[in-house]
Amino acid sequence: MKKKISKKIVKKHIHKKITSKKRQNKEIQTILIGLFVILIIATAVITNYETNCGDNEECFDRAFFTCTKATVIGNQDNNIFQYTILEKKDENCLVNIELIKVNPELDDFTKQRFESRSMNCLLPMEEGFTTDNLNLCEGPLKEAIYEVTIQKMYNLLAQNLGEIISQMRQ
Repeated sequence: MKKKISKKIVKKHIHKKITSKKRQNKEIQTILIGLFVILIIATAVITNYETNCGDNEECFDRAFFTCTKATVIGNQDNNIFQYTILEKKDENCLVNIELIKVNPELDDFTKQRFESRSMNCLLPMEEGFTTDNLNLCEGPLKEAIYEVTIQKMYNLLAQNLGEIISQMRQ
């Protein structure tokens, strides 16, 4: 009788230990899953964080050298631009340039051509941020710039065509 009782006690004790271990394993799994979810959320927040530099171009330049997401508002010849770093591609930085507000002194036709137009530029990070090379850009703003440039060249040529022909005859 004593052996039966002790076997039952041992079985109960072993069953409790096994049940306790299973509970501990489930608790550990729950904690690990929770930590994993927190890690994923934190990574998503950090990688999608964008620095708003306001009108501080130095802030934007620092972000450009590491190609971290940032936005700055710039003023060039009374035209207001918004520059936004989008992403890093190899050793280049993809930047969106949008002309938000055209110089109020310009005619309405020119304003309509340029205002709210944008272009994306793939710029080499080691050279620093510059908008001097339109060949690295594409989009409606670049097309509008080229259209106006060609139109101005055509107008100059048309105005000076007589003078050019007479110089060629000499």
